[in-house]
Amino acid sequence: MTKALMSTIKQIEDKVGKDWIDQFSSIKTTEELKKQAEKWDVDLTDELADEALSLLSSDQAGEMSEDDLAAIAVGLSFK
Repeated sequence: MTKALMSTIKQIEDKVGKDWIDQFSSIKTTEELKKQAEKWDVDLTDELADEALSLLSSDQAGEMSEDDLAAIAVGLSFK
């Protein structure tokens, strides 16, 4: 995961809360992902949207627990 994507995730979490991942669970395309982010005034480049969709679509994303996601978010706050 790039620093740019980590920063974007932090922006989204700051605006939406820790349940942000639930908002993205049904998204299948980068356009849908970008539209959802725009609702929270977060701009995603095509590159970031592709990276994020890849992570959301991967088997790893399905296996991440809320604790795993929280640990990522806490790590972001210390950067």
